[in-house]
Amino acid sequence: MLRRSIAGFLGLALLCGALAAVATASDKDKDSTKKDAKDKDVKKEGKEFEGKITKIDVDKMTFSIKGDDGKTLDFKFDDDTKFLGPRGGKRDKKDDQFTVGKEIKVEASAAGKVATAIHLSTRDGKDDKDGKDKDKDKDKKAKDKDDKDKDKKAKDKDDKDKKDKDKKDKDK
Repeated sequence: MLRRSIAGFLGLALLCGALAAVATASDKDKDSTKKDAKDKDVKKEGKEFEGKITKIDVDKMTFSIKGDDGKTLDFKFDDDTKFLGPRGGKRDKKDDQFTVGKEIKVEASAAGKVATAIHLSTRDGKDDKDGKDKDKDKDKKAKDKDDKDKDKKAKDKDDKDKKDKDKKDKDK
């Protein structure tokens, strides 16, 4: 009877292990299918390019950028093209950051000729979050230093007053 119980238990354990292996393999297949679908969606959406603006013609609605690899790419934009700031805020084709020499990122159609979105750079530190934070940090450090100096002076004065009082009490 003990042998049958052990054999039954081992059989049940093997069956559970086999089911777990099948379930894991099934999950991996689902994940790879999702990845393939995402890759296809990215290819349908288009490509991204980064570089400096070398030429803009607002009337013809065209511009060119020069990438890090030295290649110049020409793009068209239309009324559906989104102009976005560094934090995702809406901008337009007349923005002061959409000028020759400025760094931008372009999301283009699948063909790569029409810009679907143009990500503009920061306004030379004016709306650069890191620049603001650095200024705030400097101000805070200066204030903290002033506060420490005041505290130290007050403590030194208290210590001197205490010594003077102790000296007077001793003299009496």
